[in-house]
Amino acid sequence: MSDDRAQSGWTRFFRRKDLAGEDLFGKVIGGLARVFDGGDEEETNRQIRAEMKQIFECDDISLFVYDPHDTPAPDEGAWALTVKSGFGEGNRISQRDASALPDLQPGRPVAYAEDLAQQAALKAIALAFEKNAFYGCDIEKRKIVLLENPRPEDDLGSGDLSVLAIPLIYTHRVGRVVEEARVGVLALFKTPTRRELGELERGLRSLLAHAVVAPQVALRDPVTNLYTEPLLREELSRYMNMHHITGGNLHGGFVFGMVDCLKLYQQAIESAGKVDPHAVGRTVSETLRGVAECVWRRASRHDLGEGEELRCGVAGRIGHEGFGVLLPLLRPFELGMWAVRASKDVVARRFDAEDLLAAGDVTVTLRVVPFGQKGAQSPAELWKLGRKALEDVELEQQRARRDPKALAEVVRTIRVWSGEAWVTTQDLQKHLR
Repeated sequence: MSDDRAQSGWTRFFRRKDLAGEDLFGKVIGGLARVFDGGDEEETNRQIRAEMKQIFECDDISLFVYDPHDTPAPDEGAWALTVKSGFGEGNRISQRDASALPDLQPGRPVAYAEDLAQQAALKAIALAFEKNAFYGCDIEKRKIVLLENPRPEDDLGSGDLSVLAIPLIYTHRVGRVVEEARVGVLALFKTPTRRELGELERGLRSLLAHAVVAPQVALRDPVTNLYTEPLLREELSRYMNMHHITGGNLHGGFVFGMVDCLKLYQQAIESAGKVDPHAVGRTVSETLRGVAECVWRRASRHDLGEGEELRCGVAGRIGHEGFGVLLPLLRPFELGMWAVRASKDVVARRFDAEDLLAAGDVTVTLRVVPFGQKGAQSPAELWKLGRKALEDVELEQQRARRDPKALAEVVRTIRVWSGEAWVTTQDLQKHLR
């Protein structure tokens, strides 16, 4: 066991075995590539769970993430983690769990009890974050043992480790200084004691930390070059606060938009056979990028007449097919006119294979929410209202996909929220009086 003791971290727990015929390196790299392919935070976390289960061959995984802006409750201590993906999603652990069960010390087995087993598992995860060390907890019918940097000989006999907690630390080198930030903990359940990852340990741990952090700190979406959804929502909250403080004198509003029938567009391209099957994704991406360019240009350079231009709009991506634009200072009628011109900008642009669509053009549907309207008094209310409207439009388009006439009635529509209903730009003035 001398070689096992010389190894560092959690790989001590994985026994060597004959890996002939198994491309372990390819399996790990392929899994990490799919993790980083995840677009937003939710998808990345979901991919981490799926790929790590495959690599470690464990029963399940919980990804505990630390949010420095999430203030712990008074009884939780200095920090708290939330399960963002996997087993127990939404559950929390905190510094309180790390200090629980003071009699349970690493390497000292205690008699089994159901309540004790659950608390011991939580303690292992909390200690991994608190101490920045690999912790485990082996739970058998007669004994429970807490483990720091677990080794193969620590197994109580079942051939697997009940809980293996891997701390995720984001590192960034600045000259001679290596900056670090705690990201969270990856908790593996029922991990076999047979796999040896050796030198991949440190790189894998660091890459997972970077994968978790990347969606949280990104400013721009790499495909559309629009701002990311989290940043867009922060800007919306900031401006709505100014709107409320000034008693509504700043005016302004938010436009929710989506590319019409994007799934049908992709299916039409695939079935027509005019585009190389391997290039379909690229063609759809180019369409998203083209629409985003139209939206960005209109948000940053919109003619208000009499020599005035609005240049302070903030455009960001929402989900896969959607986008949103924060438009400060504009009155409701001006917001409607912005939407009309943005829609025309998209129609005027040429896209590959758009002739395959029923309308003959790539189009967008827009929903405008002026600040201060009933049902949209807070950022959360406004966001929920706009997203729900787009979801309803998408369902209508799906139902009408086989009827060109019906489909034409639910694409390229523009509606403005009056406080009670979605109305056309022509009917807006009488509804706001």
